[in-house]
Order: sequence, then structure tokens, then C-alpha cells
Amino acid sequence: MSGSQLEYVDLPIYRDGLASALNFTPSDLAVNRAGRLSDSQRATLNRSIARSVVLSIVFILLSAGSVVWAFAIGVGTGLGARMVLIAAAFLGFVAVFLWRAVPLWRDVKPGAVSSIEGMVRADERETDIRTGSGRKMPFWSYYWIVDDSERFPVAGKAYAALTTARHRLFFLPLTRRIVAAEPISTAKN
Repeated sequence: MSGSQLEYVDLPIYRDGLASALNFTPSDLAVNRAGRLSDSQRATLNRSIARSVVLSIVFILLSAGSVVWAFAIGVGTGLGARMVLIAAAFLGFVAVFLWRAVPLWRDVKPGAVSSIEGMVRADERETDIRTGSGRKMPFWSYYWIVDDSERFPVAGKAYAALTTARHRLFFLPLTRRIVAAEPISTAKN
């Protein structure tokens, strides 16, 4: 790692970029250092959970409507069978929304924040999804890796904001969702 990278992470512009990418403020960071979620972080995460719950309810209603329609048409008919398949797909969306929301809720409810410190670098993984026509569609996952052993999923914006250096990451224990990060100062005293 070059000296210019080490100096860059000490600059306020880098710290501001991390805060913007992870959506936290200096006051959130102070509360995270004490091992807790701030009120604003809790509110943001609760909105995300509420959005998943609302979408789940919408897809449950769409699924129920599809089943009712299938029985009205006749389940044995081609269109009725398709409606049952559509209902199953809607329930699949419900499962995905709940699969994400329930663990997040279990993290947000107690409000505890864990931390880890070490050399952090960005990493990405490409997964190819095959489409019906036999073509591959790439799907990218982004991570921050601490000391080449601990992996944390991040959004693309956070992935791009990181400069490889020593950092302290604050994360939710169950979902391992990073809520804040700070570089460990390289300045000599």
C-alpha cells in the first residue's frame, strides 16, 4: 500500500465519502462506537423492514387474487393452471422479502452494534444466471473483506467508496450489515 493511500484515508473528504456511501453521520458513528444503533439508523432500518412487510402483504394479496381467479376460471384449464403458477411466483417474492426483513428486524430490535478492526479491502464476485435462451446474465455481489478472513456484503456505492487501509467497521451482528466505518488514523503523533 502506498503512502498516498494512507494519507488519503486521513482526509475529511474520504471520511465524508464513507459516511455518504453507508448513510451515517458523525453522531451516528459516536453512538456506534458505544455499541448501539443511533435513533436515525434505527429509523432508516425500520423503514426498510416496513417496506418489505408492505410488499409482502401486496404479494400475498396478489397471490390470493390469482388463486381465486384460477378457481373461478377452473384450475384444470390452461389459464387456471397458469394463474396458480403466478400465485406461486408471488409467494416466492413474499419469501424473499421476509427472508431479508426478519433477520434485519431481529438485529434492529435489540439495537446492538458489533465492531471489527483490521485491514479492509473491497472484493467482488460475479455469478452468472442462465436465462431461458441459454445465455448468461452476470449478477455482481460486492464485499468488504477484513484481514482476508471476514467478509461483509456491501452495496456497490460502498464498494466503490473504500480505499484499502486499516478501518474499524460497525455492523449488525446477525445480518452483518455494515452501518458505519472509520479509517484507523495513520497520522504519527
